[in-house]
Amino acid sequence: MSNQKASGLFVLFGGTGDLAEGALLPAFHKLYRQGKLSEHFALVAASRSEMSNEEYRDLAREAVENTDTEDSLADDFFQHLFYQATDNTELEDFEQLSEAIQKAAKEFEVTDSFVYYYSIPPSVFDETTTNLKESGILDLEGNHRVVVEKPFGEDSESAEEYYGLLKNAFNEDEIYLVDHYLGINAVQKMMSLRYYNPALDGIWNNDYIEHVQISLPENFSIGTRGAFYDENGALLDMFQNHLLQILSTVAMDVPDELTAEKLNKQKLSLLKNITSFTKDEVEQKVVRGQYKGYREEEEVEKDSLTETYVAIEVSIDSERWRGVPFYVRTGKCLEENHNTVDVILRSRENTTFTEPNRITFSIQPETGISMILNQADSAQTKPVALHPEAGTSEEVDLPEAYETILYDVLQGDRMHFTTYAQVKEQWRITDSIRSSWKELSDPDFPNYEKGEVGPKEAEELLSKSGYKWLYRT
Repeated sequence: MSNQKASGLFVLFGGTGDLAEGALLPAFHKLYRQGKLSEHFALVAASRSEMSNEEYRDLAREAVENTDTEDSLADDFFQHLFYQATDNTELEDFEQLSEAIQKAAKEFEVTDSFVYYYSIPPSVFDETTTNLKESGILDLEGNHRVVVEKPFGEDSESAEEYYGLLKNAFNEDEIYLVDHYLGINAVQKMMSLRYYNPALDGIWNNDYIEHVQISLPENFSIGTRGAFYDENGALLDMFQNHLLQILSTVAMDVPDELTAEKLNKQKLSLLKNITSFTKDEVEQKVVRGQYKGYREEEEVEKDSLTETYVAIEVSIDSERWRGVPFYVRTGKCLEENHNTVDVILRSRENTTFTEPNRITFSIQPETGISMILNQADSAQTKPVALHPEAGTSEEVDLPEAYETILYDVLQGDRMHFTTYAQVKEQWRITDSIRSSWKELSDPDFPNYEKGEVGPKEAEELLSKSGYKWLYRT
């Protein structure tokens, strides 16, 4: 993130929703407090509820207070916030929204940058986009960008439809698709480490790497997300987006320049090399689970077959990775709670270690890069952990994921956004699993207890190749 101050008029559809209150408004406040936003910035929130500007500013203040650990707030920030009650299906409401946008832009002298953030269900993309265009909002002088949250569609077909709707009003380079994991600093470092250290990139292949584990376990339940989660499950909530984006970041070829265009080109190439799953492969390489008690959660069907856990063996058909399995796992109500990538290095034949040689990327809650190597000690081997020495790196306040995303879109920087071409490949891979599930017998759910590491079949997924999951408990 640069030191240049960002400016622009930000329209937040879904301005009273959970994402706005829990992430977006606090992120904007922090950017403002750190001097990353100029005084030529304004935010107009749009939602169905009736409230005044002052009532919305009070809502925003409470949201920031609930998430920000700093002692004092930047009071001036809240004066940059405005609210307009908007039914996204009504053109008349957008005409009033246009007046609110122009009034806010005039007050803070915002001249040439407009961002429309869709924190709304895909079912209203069509009318929202149509009304933005027909109301004349998109004709206001300046550049216009639209930012869309996941999930982007329910399958390949619907994703294609939604993208077509956006293209009716915006150019391709004006469409920003969010996967907030790409805004996480630790995820960004997985690529930069290889880019700035060619020696490490030199071993990033099947000659030196045995397998890779990408783990996103969660120790909490679905909470109040029952209706959404029961419709989507772990495969769509985590695998179709976050896990495949992390995998492509880890496994892609290093571009000759760290630019958004070249990074996304390499990630797309990697995703295209992940073959679709056949029914036999789904039976052998995909494990799904559901925790005991899930069917008693609020707004969940009593006979639900929705998975709250998936573990998948992914194969990449490329010269670099042929023969190297990538194992991914995620789930709810597990014993662990972390995001970690473990790159398991090959060892000499006929050697046995208690810990495998590996490079570990810790994404959250801990962050950093470490290395486990084995060495001999009195004719025995023992693992040695290599970490940065204390005091060798300056303590810095790293930006949260949404701080990076919001700042970048205001600056027109696409570095930490995915592309529709990638999303299309991610749906291809995911849909091949879902279509096979429809042909297979119903799973025997529930198949793991709360607080366990997951279903036993997930252990067998690795043990058949002589591997074990690396747990942090």
